[in-house]
Amino acid sequence: MNKKTFVIIDGNAIVHRAYHALPPLTAKDGTMVNAVYGFTSMLLKVLTDLKPDYMAVSFDVAGGTFRDTLYTAYKATRVKADQELYDQIPLCHQVVEAFGIPIFEKKGFEADDVIGTVTEKIKRLKDYKITSVVVSGDMDLLQLVDDDKTEVYLLRKGMSDFHLYNEKAVEERFGFGPKYIVDYKALRGDTSDNIPGVKGIGEKTALELITEIGGVEAIYEEIKTLSAGRQGSKDQKIKAGILKKLEEGESDAKMSKELATIKRDVPDLDFKLENCAIGEFDREKLTGLFQKFEFYSLVKRLPGTSSEQIDKSTHKQATRKEKFSKIIVCSDKNIKEVLKDLERSDIFACKEMLNGKDVLNGELIGLVFVTGEHSYYISKEYLKDIQKIFEDNNKIIVGHDIKQLVKVLQHVNAEAPQCHLFDIMVASYLLNSSTRAHDLGSIALRELGRELPAGSDQGSLFGVNPQVVADELQMVLDIYDIYKQKLERIEDLGLFQDVEMGLIPVLAEMELNGVAIDTHVLGELSVEVNAEIKKLEKKIWKETGEEFNVASSVQLRDILFEKMGLPKEGIKKGKTGYSTASSELEKLREYHPVIEYIEDYRELEKLRNTYIDVLPELVNKKTGRIHTSFNQAVTTTGRLSSSDPNLQNIPIRTDLGRRVREAFVAEPGNMLIVADYSQIELRIVASLANDKQLINIFERGEDVHAATAAVINGVSLEQVTKEMRSAAKGVNFGVLYGMGAFGLSSRTGITQWEAKDFIKKYFESFKDVKKYLDATLEFAHKEGYVETLFGRRRYIPELMSPNYQLKLAGERMAINMPVQGTAADLMKMAMIKINAECRMQNAEFRKNVRIILQVHDELVFEVKKKWAEDIAKIVKEEMEHVAQLRVPVEVHVGIGTSWGKIK
Repeated sequence: MNKKTFVIIDGNAIVHRAYHALPPLTAKDGTMVNAVYGFTSMLLKVLTDLKPDYMAVSFDVAGGTFRDTLYTAYKATRVKADQELYDQIPLCHQVVEAFGIPIFEKKGFEADDVIGTVTEKIKRLKDYKITSVVVSGDMDLLQLVDDDKTEVYLLRKGMSDFHLYNEKAVEERFGFGPKYIVDYKALRGDTSDNIPGVKGIGEKTALELITEIGGVEAIYEEIKTLSAGRQGSKDQKIKAGILKKLEEGESDAKMSKELATIKRDVPDLDFKLENCAIGEFDREKLTGLFQKFEFYSLVKRLPGTSSEQIDKSTHKQATRKEKFSKIIVCSDKNIKEVLKDLERSDIFACKEMLNGKDVLNGELIGLVFVTGEHSYYISKEYLKDIQKIFEDNNKIIVGHDIKQLVKVLQHVNAEAPQCHLFDIMVASYLLNSSTRAHDLGSIALRELGRELPAGSDQGSLFGVNPQVVADELQMVLDIYDIYKQKLERIEDLGLFQDVEMGLIPVLAEMELNGVAIDTHVLGELSVEVNAEIKKLEKKIWKETGEEFNVASSVQLRDILFEKMGLPKEGIKKGKTGYSTASSELEKLREYHPVIEYIEDYRELEKLRNTYIDVLPELVNKKTGRIHTSFNQAVTTTGRLSSSDPNLQNIPIRTDLGRRVREAFVAEPGNMLIVADYSQIELRIVASLANDKQLINIFERGEDVHAATAAVINGVSLEQVTKEMRSAAKGVNFGVLYGMGAFGLSSRTGITQWEAKDFIKKYFESFKDVKKYLDATLEFAHKEGYVETLFGRRRYIPELMSPNYQLKLAGERMAINMPVQGTAADLMKMAMIKINAECRMQNAEFRKNVRIILQVHDELVFEVKKKWAEDIAKIVKEEMEHVAQLRVPVEVHVGIGTSWGKIK
C-alpha cells in the first residue's frame, strides 16, 4: 500500500503571520489584503512542495473556549489584533472554498484542538497508510509530532522559511522529544498566551528538569520521594532553590500543562477523509477572486490543468483567436503574400524569438507577427524582406515589453523602427503604477478575465513555441483596444505616446551601448576595501570587548543589547529579538561610537559584495562593457529604475563608495559628460506652489538652503550658521516627503520641539507652499489620485484605508509623487529631446554620441573627445529648456574620462 499525505493548515496562525510579516497591501477599493495574499501564497507553496493527496484547513471560531473556563486569565494579556486582520479571515475562507478544500471549525475549541483531533482520527484509520502534515507558524503544534504518523511543517520566519519537523528534528531543536513540549511550556510558562508556568523557572531550568527527570507528573513524583526522606541525599536531582519554586507552583504547573495540551478528542467533529481528497478546484471562481484582490502574480502558480480546462475558464467574449487557424510559417513560396498582408495592416502585434536571454547574449531566431486576420512566423533569413514594414511611420506595432523587440531591430539594422509603438506593459503601468503586476499573465487576467494560453512559459512571459507566442500576441491586440480607450478617457494618451513610447528607442539604445569599466581600478579598490573592513572589524571588536561575526545580526544584537547594555527603548523588536537594521542602529548613534563603525562596515561590505567584486564578472564577453536594464514599469513615481546590475544605488556616503564610480570610464579617444539637474525637485515645488518667496530665491541664484534659513530665522545670508542651514535643508527636503517634527529631528539632530517650531516658521514664511500641500491632499482624498505637471497619475488606495498609519503613508505618497513624478517626466522628455537633436546631425556624429546611464537626476554620455564641448552645450540647453517652469532650471555639466572624477 502506497503511503499518502494528508495536510491540514492552521489557518489563524498563517493569517496572523502573513498580516505582520508582509507590508500593507490594498486592493483598488482600499480593502487590506496582505494577509490574504500571504495565506494564498503559502497554500500554493504547500500544494507544490508537499503534493498532498488530502487537504483541510482549520480556523478558530469567535468566542471563548474551554480554556477560558479553566483559567479566566488565559490569553488575557494578548493585545487585540487590528480589525483589518480579522476582516481578512472571511476572505481567506473564500480562497480555501474556491480551492475545494474543506474547513473544520468547532465552537468552544481552538483550531489547534481541531487539528489534534483530525490527526488522531487519521492515525486510527485501519485501511489507510497516511502521514499527516500540520502546517503552522505556532510551535505549540510540535506536540502532535508522532514518528512517521504526524509531522509539522513549521513556518519559522517571514512567509517562506519552512522546516519539516519529525521526532528527530524536534529533539535536535529542543533537547527532548515532542511529548515533552507541553511540559516545557507548563514549567516555563508562555507570556503570549498568559500561561503562568512555575514562577522562577525559565528555559534553562525547564530543559534541565525535563532531560534529567521527565514531564510534569514525573517531576512531582520525584518531589514526593524527596519529601519522603531522600532530600539532601547525593542523588537528589532537584536543587533546593528549584525545589521550593516547584512546590509553591505545583497547581500552576499542572493547570499550565492542561492549558497547553492540545485536545485530541473534540466531540461531534464531522470528519471524513474522502471529503478531503485533492480534486479539481473551481478555477473560474479562483481567478475571479485573484482579480478582485489583484493577486495577478499568483495566477502563474496555480496547479497546472489541461488546455480544455483553461478554455472553460476563459472569458466568454469573442477574440481574434477565433478568426484564424494555425500560424503561417513564412517561406520562399509565400513571402510576397505575407508582405502584402503586413503592408495592408495599420496595426499589428510583434514579438522577437531569441535563443538566449537577450540579443547581446543570444541570437535572433525569428519574429512572430499577428495582424487582424493572420499570424505569421518569419525566420531571421527574411528580415531584409520585411524591413520596410518597420520603416512605415503610419503603422502601429503593439507588444508587451516591446523594448526587447526594438533592441533586436537596432542591433540587427542599426536603426530603431519608425513605426509608432504601443507597449501594453507600459500602458498598464501608466494606468496603475501602484501595482507591480504588469506581466502579460497579470494584465490578461485583469483586463480580459483570461489566463495565458496552455503551453505558455510564464516564467519568461512568452513561450518558445511560435504558435504559443502568436496566441499570446492575439491577447496583446485585445488588450491594446482596452488600454487605448482607457488612456484616452483619462487624457494620458499624449503622455503615453510622446514620452513613454518616445523613450523606448532611447532606452533600447542605452542598453545596447553599455558602459565601460576599468577592472584594474576595481581590483585595487577591492584590496583597499578588504583592508579597511578588517580595520573596522578590529575597531568594533575593541569597542565591544569581544571578537564576533559582525555580519551576524544575531551575534551583533547580543553584543549591543545584552553585553553592552545599549538602550532598547524605541528599538523595533521582532520574533527573534531587537532589530539591528540600519534605521534602528541610527537611533543609537549618540550612545556609542561603535555604531558609526558598524554602519561603515556594512556600507563597505555592500560595496564589495554588490559592486567591487561583482562588476568585473558582469562584463559582456562580446562587447567588453556592462549592460544594465532600464525599467519603465517599476517605480510608483515614474522614475526609471536599473537592474542586472542596479547602477542607481551605488552608495556614495564614504570616499571608497564614491571611488566605485571612478571605475566607470570612457574608452580611449572618448570623454564622459555628466549632466545633473540642480535642486530640481525644490524648483518643481516652487513652480507647482507658485510660491513667490521660493521663486525669488531661485531667480537670484542663491543657495536655496541658506536662503531658506535666512528667511525663517530673519537674518541675512551672511549670518546663517551651519546648524541653521542644516535644519533648513532638512525641512526643504522634508516637505517633499510629508515629514513631521519627529522626522526632521531625527534627520538634523535638533530637538522635536525645535523641529516643530522650525516647520511652523517655514510654512509661515512660505505660505503658498503650505496652500499647495493642503490643496494636493484635499484633491487626493476627493479623487483618489494625484498627478504630475504633465498628467502622470498615481492612484492611492491607502487613502481609503481605516488604518491610520496606512492612511498617513498614503498622504506622504500624495505629497511626494507630483514632485518626484514631474522630475521624472522632465528627465524622460530631456532624454528624448537630446537623442532627437543628436540624430539631426551627420551620421558620424550620431554614431559617436552615446547616452550610457541615467541615475536619479543625472545623465551620463560617452562621446568622441573632439565633440565633447559641443555636446555638453547641447545637453545643457535641452535639459534646461525641455519644459517651461515658473523658475529657472539649472543643469551642471562636467566632462572627464571617469564618472567618479567629474565634478
